[in-house]
Amino acid sequence: MRKDLDAWLFCVEGESISYVLSRFLTAFEELRARLAPSRYPNVEISDEGHLWFNIDTSIGIIEVLAFPFRFNEIEEPSIAVSLPRKAEEIDLNLLNELSRISDEIVGMKLLANRIAATVDEILGAYKQNKHPPLAFTSDFDEILRMKKKGVFLSYLGVRFPVLHKTVSEVELTIRNIVSSLLKR
Repeated sequence: MRKDLDAWLFCVEGESISYVLSRFLTAFEELRARLAPSRYPNVEISDEGHLWFNIDTSIGIIEVLAFPFRFNEIEEPSIAVSLPRKAEEIDLNLLNELSRISDEIVGMKLLANRIAATVDEILGAYKQNKHPPLAFTSDFDEILRMKKKGVFLSYLGVRFPVLHKTVSEVELTIRNIVSSLLKR
């Protein structure tokens, strides 16, 4: 069945909301099966309510995150490739490589969390029936300032839109991103 889903689109404009979500989830699970087959079934839900899965690599775990709908600065259905890191683990070479990668594909942008929620903030939000606070930035200088302040970047990587993209196109994009990161 894997090859049968090569041409499956992540998003098709004009579909009903239930079809949009079903289509996106089918594509995301197919990505997980292709990129992290040994972790089956391991699509997880973040504290902020987003789907993700891990890819084990020689430089540590890389997360692939799903944003099927608009979310703050993310204006269209997107996928993010993230290397969560403590500030002291982030070097300028990594940030420069992420910046270079983000320039390679139209619509691709840097991604880092601007707001990091504490455990108490997460639990407090849940008690109020709300999602924990989360905001992103794509600004290189802002990311560098957060690193210097010692902020834990639970989201650090790149994101790209998947509207009109097939499973095989998104898979290839992620493989190229991971390959670039492994070469640095």
